[in-house]
Amino acid sequence: MNKESLFKIKLLLIILILSSVIVGCTKKENIVEDKKDEYNEEITLDVGGKDQDLLIRSENISDLVVNLYGIDNATSIIFNDVVAVGLEMADGTKLTDDIKEMVIKTILENDTMIRQVLITDNKKTFDQIENIILSLMNGKPYDDQVKEINRIIEKLKKE
Repeated sequence: MNKESLFKIKLLLIILILSSVIVGCTKKENIVEDKKDEYNEEITLDVGGKDQDLLIRSENISDLVVNLYGIDNATSIIFNDVVAVGLEMADGTKLTDDIKEMVIKTILENDTMIRQVLITDNKKTFDQIENIILSLMNGKPYDDQVKEINRIIEKLKKE
């Protein structure tokens, strides 16, 4: 073969390799995006009706509280007109009465159906509330969680 034919073959091979790499990478990104959409749809399909409303309200409360100064993370669960709120405080910040009052005021101003706010910075209680929320998001009925929610609320009332 002459040099010109060899050059054309090499050029053709390089173009084919580059195009298959580009097309291959593009397809993988779409697959990952599709899986994310399917996952989000599963969650919303499993949670329905009243349970979903309570989850949304709980999530809204958590979002409001976590935006307050000195709070790194927040989780909450609503039972009737009571909300139990678990907090993770920022480094160097302690849960004081002033912070509790700020959290209570924020919640009561933004959710008119809440009458009582119970707050803790206990890590174990925070994790318990988070686990209840995850169970509800995975489709478990709210009624199955009532006993555990009541236990948390009674514990927080004693604090």
